[in-house]
Amino acid sequence: MPRGPMLCRIADREVPRTWLYFREFDYGRGHPTLPIVEYEISVSAETFVASVASSYEDYAQDDKAHGAPEDAEDILRLRALGWPPLTELLERHAQVLETFISRHIGYDVLHCLFPPGSGASPRYLIDSVERARIAAQVITLSGRAIAIPREPAPTS
Repeated sequence: MPRGPMLCRIADREVPRTWLYFREFDYGRGHPTLPIVEYEISVSAETFVASVASSYEDYAQDDKAHGAPEDAEDILRLRALGWPPLTELLERHAQVLETFISRHIGYDVLHCLFPPGSGASPRYLIDSVERARIAAQVITLSGRAIAIPREPAPTS
């Protein structure tokens, strides 16, 4: 279980939450010369639902109004389930939610969990959500992050 609202790891090492950040214009672009590292963030189901429920509901309403028969299989599955409340997906259809997060709303989830300018001294820019895992009321996202060069400490 994450301690506090969010547990963050870079290359299997716990780091402060302020070391990671997300910028919408940089998402998914990678970087040709900066190092890429694996990140993992874990939040409690309660924190996840409080942060993401509104975005999920907007997606569901949009699909109900504009969904098409040729939509992706996981969207069709959610539609067949009647777009249940997020809490029900977590409890009864975790695998469906994992797929939905990793394929469709990873960007939105990051945007909810990492508001713009929320990193005090960021060291890693989150670049992707490759996987979502749900276990024991904890949601874990993992993917690639870009290591941001640090300014050398001033010498006296």
